[in-house]
Amino acid sequence: MTGRRTRSRAAVATAALVSCALLLTGCGIKRSGVIDSGHAATVKVPGAKSTIVYFLSKDGDRLVPTPVTGFEGHDINPEVLLLMLLEGPRGRAAEVGLTTGLPQPTALKDGSLAVSPYSHAGMTVRVPFAVAGLSELARMQIVCTIGISAVRDVISPITLMGTDTTLASADCSLKP
Repeated sequence: MTGRRTRSRAAVATAALVSCALLLTGCGIKRSGVIDSGHAATVKVPGAKSTIVYFLSKDGDRLVPTPVTGFEGHDINPEVLLLMLLEGPRGRAAEVGLTTGLPQPTALKDGSLAVSPYSHAGMTVRVPFAVAGLSELARMQIVCTIGISAVRDVISPITLMGTDTTLASADCSLKP
């Protein structure tokens, strides 16, 4: 009986080795040398202390986070941040073709542009134009810019108030 077990184990081991060899040699992939493909891709991601303004891509089909430079380590007043957003992309952001879905206010009156102080319920943003007809991406430009950058380490729901109506509170949703 011992001889039978040994032969049986040997047959199983041989079958396993032959199966592995067939699998490894029969995959149909030919050998090739090393292929040089250049450097690994790198992406600069703004740090936690960066202030972000959200513009639209060149095609206007998605939000693009754009770091605000020159204020590193400092908090920017939310109304100033909103004004920067409404003025549209400048500098490098404009050079690469970023755009905005928001109307540019021509003459701002006192109080026509405002951001309420932060509370656990969120923040209210008042703008000097009608908001009912804004595209979802244009609305998200304001919601994401103020909701993420106005209060450090907090994502705030934003209620948008225009000259025509007040829109329901929204959170920044960066889903494509």
